[in-house]
Amino acid sequence: MDLKARFKELIFTLASIPSPSGEERAILEYLSGRLEDHGFKVRKQKVPDRFYNLIVNEAEDHELLITTHVDTVPPWLGLFPPRLKDDVLEGLGVCDAKAGVAIMLMLLEERRRQNKPLPATFAFVVDEEREGQGSAVLAREKIPPKAVVLEPTNLRIAIAEGGSVEFEIRVRGKAAHGSCLPEGENAIEKAIDLVGRLKRLPFLYSEHPLVGPGGLNVERFSGGDGELRVPDLCILEIDFRILPGQKTEEVIEEIKRVLEEDPYVSYVVKDVSEPFAISQDSSLVKKICQAFRDSLGKEPELSGMPSWTDAAHLYAAGVEPVVFGPGDLARCHTPEEKIELSEVVEAFLVLDRLLDLLSSEV
Repeated sequence: MDLKARFKELIFTLASIPSPSGEERAILEYLSGRLEDHGFKVRKQKVPDRFYNLIVNEAEDHELLITTHVDTVPPWLGLFPPRLKDDVLEGLGVCDAKAGVAIMLMLLEERRRQNKPLPATFAFVVDEEREGQGSAVLAREKIPPKAVVLEPTNLRIAIAEGGSVEFEIRVRGKAAHGSCLPEGENAIEKAIDLVGRLKRLPFLYSEHPLVGPGGLNVERFSGGDGELRVPDLCILEIDFRILPGQKTEEVIEEIKRVLEEDPYVSYVVKDVSEPFAISQDSSLVKKICQAFRDSLGKEPELSGMPSWTDAAHLYAAGVEPVVFGPGDLARCHTPEEKIELSEVVEAFLVLDRLLDLLSSEV
């Protein structure tokens, strides 16, 4: 069976095991059992309230960590079970990030089968789609100083990553009978006006050469009950993108100034993730670019990752990460999620060659 057919079978199997954040036990048991069957020692790294990460092929002298997450977003955000369609797989998690899990498994198993060196530590982590606790725990330990984080980048090599700050905002109005409009204050209308003012914040109109433009995403907008009355509460959740080079504290203060202009607005900061960028002269960047040329016969493209990934926790711990993998991020978290098997094979070949290059240095 050729590589493409083997990946087709493996990704389909992985994506057929439900693993939304907080419910990763079945996929972890499958992975640990499979790896142990292939002769690997697997360490289960406890993650409080989130099962455990799987750490494989550890060694003190490893310079590289290869990692991805085993969890997915909730099932109602995609198609489940997955579907086979020629050389394309469709369904929840096939791209984000079961394809990456499959690539890691294949690297471990194939190089063991071929008796080739494995000069990297592998980590399968939990909870990336919710709170990122898996990589947070991983980053607290002594780990290799460089990392490849497998996420969908369309095979671009991402050396920068956008951060974000997420606010939950409550806008209060005044209830009144729906036919007595002057007596009420419509919280939904106030919230719409607030979003318009937030969209004018200057930091949103910056652009990073690799990550792209800033912006905000209204992730939730909830108010009213459909009854004949003026709504007195509207709840919003807004995610603001932070670009490498922007100061997170200053961005948060800009947002707060707008929110605090109005006495009917209250808020909490739900989550903050820092952006990062590494140098294109990094030895890891040079090596993975060389591996790309050697294995695919074309020039790689450097890019940025617009979304938070586990790479952020690794970078904060002093690790130098790149983000790389097959698939289109824009389709993930939607019923349109899919993965092209040819891209999966190409990503595998690049990383297999990267391990060859690392082996030649030992």
